[in-house]
Amino acid sequence: MKRGILLILLLIIATISSLKAQTQLTEAVDFHVKTIDGVPLYLFPLLDDDNYIVVIDFFSTSCGPCQEYAADFQESYEYFGENTSNVFFMGINWGSDNASVKEFDSIHGLTYPTASGSQGGGNIVFNDYEIMSYPTVIVITPDHSIVEQYIWYPTSENIIEAILNAGGVTVGTNEFEELKSFGIFPNPVSSVLNIKLSNNNESIKKIDIFHISGQKVMTINTPASSINVNSLEPGNYILSATYKNGDTERQKFVISR
Repeated sequence: MKRGILLILLLIIATISSLKAQTQLTEAVDFHVKTIDGVPLYLFPLLDDDNYIVVIDFFSTSCGPCQEYAADFQESYEYFGENTSNVFFMGINWGSDNASVKEFDSIHGLTYPTASGSQGGGNIVFNDYEIMSYPTVIVITPDHSIVEQYIWYPTSENIIEAILNAGGVTVGTNEFEELKSFGIFPNPVSSVLNIKLSNNNESIKKIDIFHISGQKVMTINTPASSINVNSLEPGNYILSATYKNGDTERQKFVISR
């Protein structure tokens, strides 16, 4: 009898522990997925090369809480500048194909990069990260530490607080405002994007252009006052300027034709 009670208590303790950490990992495992728009995302380059804090929403299109809190993840994504600050958001789905995830995103007004389970590689990442329920929102810092294994409830307030604690910076805070060393025009752009600096082009060490999903599509290692973007598909992009003193400034632009 006593042994049976002990087993029940151990089961309860194990259940409570698992609810507090829906992924058992404390260090990130590398992965790559393909978004519903066909753009590949690689985790370690986002952490190592771009120094992003990566926030992942593991979700299913059919689960009630995933639908309930989808708007909160979107709000958090917008709060941190839609992947234009030092925080990169993505959604990873379990079980559905691209069409189903696109419908889910459309219904809930989601614009952050998402990868489906069956066609985008999401199912593999679910298994690698030992995700036991959804939605599970985790936060990974550039040193590969999973500093938040499970944000519950995944309200925008809780997500934003967790990211700020991890070192996330919002667009418009002083850390970004004090740079503001260049402007880009026209925006939207069709063929040539012009760069106007407040000082001179020599202060820029290199320019990287990323698709909004995080894929790097162009690098310019010399100072430039204009960039030909004819080779890029229409869509949303981020221009990242790295200065000789090591500072980085990002600005969003749109290619439209």
